[in-house]
Amino acid sequence: MVSILIQMKLAALRRSMTSERAAWEITGGGIGLILAAGTVLLSTMRFDDPSVVIDLLGLVFALWTLGWVVGPVWVGGESILRADHFALLPIPRYRLAIGLLGAAFVGVTTAVTLLAFTSLVVYAARLGVESTLIAVPVVALHLVFVVLLSRVGVSLFGAAMRSRLGSALTAVMLAAMLVVAQSGWMVYVAIQTSGALTRGFPPEFSMVVRALPSSWGLVAVDAAGRADWLQAALALAGLILLTLFLLGVWSWRLGAPRTAQVTVRGPRGRANETRTRIRRARRLRGTATVVVKELRAWWRDPLRTFNFSVAAAWALITCLLPVTFGATTLLPWAAPAIILMATVTSANLYGQDGSALWLTLLMPRAERYDVRGRQWAWLLVFGPIALATAFLLTALSGLDWAWPWVLAVLPALLGAGAGLVVWTSVMAPTPGPDPCLRRDSPLDHGDASGVAIMLFWIGLLPAVPAIAVVAAGALLDNDLLRWAGIPVGIATGVFLAWWLGRIAYRRLQTRGPEMLYLLRARKPSRAKTGQAQPSVVDAMSRKQRIIFTLCVSLGWLPLFPQGLAPLGIKLAGAHETRVWFLALYLPEAWQWPTIAFMIALGLLTYGVAVRLYWAHNTHRRLASASPQDSARA
Repeated sequence: MVSILIQMKLAALRRSMTSERAAWEITGGGIGLILAAGTVLLSTMRFDDPSVVIDLLGLVFALWTLGWVVGPVWVGGESILRADHFALLPIPRYRLAIGLLGAAFVGVTTAVTLLAFTSLVVYAARLGVESTLIAVPVVALHLVFVVLLSRVGVSLFGAAMRSRLGSALTAVMLAAMLVVAQSGWMVYVAIQTSGALTRGFPPEFSMVVRALPSSWGLVAVDAAGRADWLQAALALAGLILLTLFLLGVWSWRLGAPRTAQVTVRGPRGRANETRTRIRRARRLRGTATVVVKELRAWWRDPLRTFNFSVAAAWALITCLLPVTFGATTLLPWAAPAIILMATVTSANLYGQDGSALWLTLLMPRAERYDVRGRQWAWLLVFGPIALATAFLLTALSGLDWAWPWVLAVLPALLGAGAGLVVWTSVMAPTPGPDPCLRRDSPLDHGDASGVAIMLFWIGLLPAVPAIAVVAAGALLDNDLLRWAGIPVGIATGVFLAWWLGRIAYRRLQTRGPEMLYLLRARKPSRAKTGQAQPSVVDAMSRKQRIIFTLCVSLGWLPLFPQGLAPLGIKLAGAHETRVWFLALYLPEAWQWPTIAFMIALGLLTYGVAVRLYWAHNTHRRLASASPQDSARA
């Protein structure tokens, strides 16, 4: 049974491995290998207090386990082999659970995680032969534990998201996990400044870290090195029992009765109230109709509730977390963070609606009204909460200098977000199960993580003109120029909302049928002679598509974290905050050249992607033009 399911998954992966997906697998695998190598390197380090290594490894193992829980939920729920595919087969649930568990080990993430967990064997080799012999099976047991925890987490989160309240609670928990995962630099700074690497961690911290199930294998290995066989046996027994419990929970979830679909219910009321609403709806025309429909979707659809709650919770937790250390610097930036994350979570509106697009395509000239209505509804949903958060938290922070910065950035991000959500939804829709076919939960959607990562960084660019004006006013000590950033931000947001929306509805008018086929069949249509041409990226060769995807997905690494971020730290004078920025660890004479090199490398990477896209777009236009036009060109 296990071998059959593994062969099925390998066949599915082989047939779905497009050049774009291969590029993302290479990118993710490369980053994972770097993190895994860092975990192994950590296990070889020596400190004055031997318990420091155990505490650090326990913290890192907890982050790896957290990633296994958050990752599948964020990218779209279950794996390639779904339990629903085998619901009608006469297979005992425990056998199906074991088979799917074996198939879950086939993948790049499992191999990378196994490499990271081998750091436990490296650490055990320092303690003795007994610890090493125990560490080898503990690594395998820990890998089984995290895979099972991931499957159970996806199943339970999916069950909770069948209602709007459950979706909101799930979103808050996921946002909290994301903040914990991304705030590792805060932990690093706190550890570095507290002197814990030399004196050791407080006993309370060590007790909490070692009490986590992700550290039980580490505790068993360390106890074996001290010949404390009772503690080693208890830790191993606890990990085995917890793994068996997770296997039982997953088997039970596989045998749970299948629900038909997630039902988005409307408000209850009498028949005359319903007729009144219908009469009012008939008075609406064009964009107003779409606005009303979209606002109701944002209120009633559990997936929309999840997207809204993730954006708000992630931004608020991220900016409120430093307050626990007495720092209020991030409070004014909570509102821009809400808009930025809302742009990321809302970037697949048409993909989430599925084949409902045919209703828009069959209505004459409805594409423009649909796009503009979605933009206005998005602004009405996220605009009020962003404005209220901006005024409230900026006032509470007591940072008066932040007012022109926030008021200039916020309208730029709002307008750009309203344009980017529809532009991305039309230009790069991610197909998933049709809403009427969501059998388990709204988490079962298309994997738009690649688009979301790129959009997170692209969404920052519209704020650059307003920031430049405010920064110029701050450097010149000119109040008029500083506050002039607000009209610049408003103008930038209005222009981008109008321009990107115009591109979106024109694209929908020309490529709507192909987009509908993609959303229905979950694969692009094969364009025939005389029909619509493939997209620019699809027209590239396999090698060029991989290069293009790698450049777009990796260009932000040298540009933002290793270039612009240390540049801002150097200009602000916070030289002690080095975190993971390479330039700040070098001698003073090499810092500015390294920052310049990283920025140039990032711009060069994006330049290669733009050049590839521009060349193929020009070639496609010339190929589709008439002979006279080609001769003139």
